[in-house]
Amino acid sequence: MLQRVALYDFDNTIASGDSIVRLLKYDLKKHPIHCFYFFKVAFYYGLYLLHVVSFEKAKSALLFPLDYMTDAQLKTFYQQEVIPSYYSHIVKQMEQEKHQGYVVIICTASCEAYMQYQQLPCDVLLGTKTKHGTSQIVGLNCKGQEKVPRILNYLKSKNMEIDFEHSIAYSDSTSDLPMLSLVKNRKRIALKTGQVSDFQ
Repeated sequence: MLQRVALYDFDNTIASGDSIVRLLKYDLKKHPIHCFYFFKVAFYYGLYLLHVVSFEKAKSALLFPLDYMTDAQLKTFYQQEVIPSYYSHIVKQMEQEKHQGYVVIICTASCEAYMQYQQLPCDVLLGTKTKHGTSQIVGLNCKGQEKVPRILNYLKSKNMEIDFEHSIAYSDSTSDLPMLSLVKNRKRIALKTGQVSDFQ
């Protein structure tokens, strides 16, 4: 069945800034000694640049706060640090599209470990998965080309296909061009202001 969909990135699209950066700052305020983990992060990102380890391995190192936070703490983090960064006009746009019958999908490189606590007007959240209670990434980082099969597999599970002509996608970044290519109507969200314009 053809279905109108509204596809959304999250960081700098629905919310201002990068949620992983917020997570790191939140953790370091509570545990300043964790700053030493950045030596490990630099080590693994160096190995990634040398093509010795995968990007997922390097990103897992960056997500070290997840090794020390309970589900309740992750929920508190999301409520206190991420929700206040929402662009209110983008949330309102999501609400309108949901009311109009679009299937609203958030597809993000941010981690489902904390993104699961969002209560945005969406039908599904597709994000980077981690092993519960750890920073270990399961599968691939949900960014760039990886977003396409995530979206298509979800819609296939619901017996839906994208109505290309009447669907819309939002992102701040050209890294989301694979996702944007799934629909005709493509919108760019400006950094810092959240202003919406056509994606050229």
